[in-house]
Amino acid sequence: MKQSKSVIPLLLLAAMMTSGVLASCGEAAADNKPDVTAGDTAPGTAAVTEAVTEDPASHDSIPTLDFGGAHLRMAGQAYHVTNDMDMWIEAEVGDVVRDTIYQRNRAVEERFNIVIDKPLMDEYNNISTAVKNTVRAGEDAYDIVVNQLATSSADVLNGYYLNLNDVPYLDFSRLWYPAAVVESATLDDQLYLIVSDMCLTYVGQTWSMCFNKELAANYDIEDLYTLAREGKWTLDKLKELSSALYVDLNGDGQRNEEDLYGFTYGSDLSGCKAAAFVYGAGQRFLDVTEDHAIVNLLSTEKAQAAAAKLYDLNHMAGSANLSSYGNGNPIDAMMAGHAVFVPAQLTHYYNYARDFNGTFGVLPMPKYDENQKNYATLCDAGCNCITVPTTCTNLELAGAAIEAFSSYSHNVVVPAYVNLALQTKVARDEESVEMMQIVLDSRVMDFGYLYCGWTGWTWKLGDLLKDTGKYASTVEKQQKAMDKYYEKVIAQFEKDE
Repeated sequence: MKQSKSVIPLLLLAAMMTSGVLASCGEAAADNKPDVTAGDTAPGTAAVTEAVTEDPASHDSIPTLDFGGAHLRMAGQAYHVTNDMDMWIEAEVGDVVRDTIYQRNRAVEERFNIVIDKPLMDEYNNISTAVKNTVRAGEDAYDIVVNQLATSSADVLNGYYLNLNDVPYLDFSRLWYPAAVVESATLDDQLYLIVSDMCLTYVGQTWSMCFNKELAANYDIEDLYTLAREGKWTLDKLKELSSALYVDLNGDGQRNEEDLYGFTYGSDLSGCKAAAFVYGAGQRFLDVTEDHAIVNLLSTEKAQAAAAKLYDLNHMAGSANLSSYGNGNPIDAMMAGHAVFVPAQLTHYYNYARDFNGTFGVLPMPKYDENQKNYATLCDAGCNCITVPTTCTNLELAGAAIEAFSSYSHNVVVPAYVNLALQTKVARDEESVEMMQIVLDSRVMDFGYLYCGWTGWTWKLGDLLKDTGKYASTVEKQQKAMDKYYEKVIAQFEKDE
């Protein structure tokens, strides 16, 4: 999805922050309009102003509905520091992102004459268990589930969720649903889970590369933004710039976490972080043909070459496994001055780097080589996705609420998060703003990743990348089990046709 279509120009948003335009569901008070002269108006500002000052919920095509005070019941994960925000904020707290979510929920309540109950929010496995128990008991307990992608996709195999194409008012052609995800998640008109702009975590948990600007300047590293713009930010370039960058900072003659390195994956290279590098290199797990045959893509020469590049990054002189800083994320090692280049989710900038006294820059995930046409990245499978349990009886309420939450979020919440929280409050330079947009525009989610569950290829990457001399044989050993798993996923779609 081209997220830029929902991004409000920075100058306009800065004016909104000053004037309070975002203070009440996007409607500006008569005496609080931004003071922008005609000569200062950026292209497209008029259209964006209209989108912000109108009721954002009116941008969808849901008819006038009155549910007579019905209660909307949701359940979803609150394990990650920001996952709960996709569903619920208790009260306005003076934070632009949280307050717009609170206002979104109030607007949807008023629009449909409903009451949004405080959701069941818990660790994702507990949410899965709660849904499982109610579905198996035939109990209509939840209208919408907003749970972790990996767990939700595993639950699809158990038949807990409805085909979303059977839910009224959901229009997957609209901008608030990433078109590539809709296409990838659908097989023969069956669609069991989706992300939309209701899911801020689909933005926040997107993987990018981060670098320490002071350290890059100190060690005469070339202009990284120009590299990225010219399509030259590759795995080989990352290795070239960081392979020999090692400094024994504590002078003990030992390589340890107190020293400076050019690059770190963090603690290891596995799971979704590894998948972000693999997909960034233009690689995919598999394809599914029209007749539902699986085409394996990890056994190709290109996949093996990409794995070798990733292995070399982790075993060169300028890298080390660093995980003892702050929250244990690679970005903490960057902020502590012990790594120049690190992978980071966009939410890591928002949650951990806002108060960083130094400066950092943002880059896309590196490409395989310069011949690769586009940058690519993944959103971590810890992000939320939307499902509807099979026991939900008020599908009109569920569908209308999902669509309204998503359209409002597209027009107000996501722009507040991306433009204000990430690009204005967090980013340290205009180039990082530009790079964040490239990152968001390069997101990929295909069938093999979306329905990976806790069994698919994502969780085998640690073994595949552990010793690339054994890569081909390790893929071969895993292939039969992986084919069996994905065939089971496909069979779930075929069963419900």
